[in-house]
Amino acid sequence: MPVAGDKDLIERLRAGEPQAFEALVRAYQHRVFGVALRMLGRRADAEDVAQDVFLRVHRAIGEFRGEARLSTWLYGIASNLCLNRLASADHRRMRPDDDAVMLAPSPAADAAAVAERSEVEAALRQAIAELPDERRIVVVLRDVEGLSYDEIAQALGIEPGTVRSRLHRARLDLKSKMERFFP
Repeated sequence: MPVAGDKDLIERLRAGEPQAFEALVRAYQHRVFGVALRMLGRRADAEDVAQDVFLRVHRAIGEFRGEARLSTWLYGIASNLCLNRLASADHRRMRPDDDAVMLAPSPAADAAAVAERSEVEAALRQAIAELPDERRIVVVLRDVEGLSYDEIAQALGIEPGTVRSRLHRARLDLKSKMERFFP
């Protein structure tokens, strides 16, 4: 179900109000870009996907039925575009950018702690990037974006049990790759 503020925004979008589209982009651009960056690993690709998400929403707002939250619909579009791009041969030849940050740095007491945290974060980013696409997207949507299992299932068009299964396997993969940091 759409959130109360989203209902108004959806009505304004359907009415073709230009300020409504600007409000939509302002409200969701960072989250959509963040998902794309975490999935694709390249800033330029993430920017392209984020732009495409909003273009598709603009063209298809009349088809939005309101059965899910607006954000879930946006995540679904972003996820599908990312998975399609990841499947393309062009993307498989490219390397991720170093600035595809998965975790925000936190202040640390000393340089050694900063270096250690940076090493763990880099290893985690790498481990997530190495997950199969269908597992990576559920990790990003659940553990980074905080979506519920049902929201992820709606966004990806799969059953909640499949979400749980993929997330469980992804977490097992991540645990085995990160064991050297947490003995």
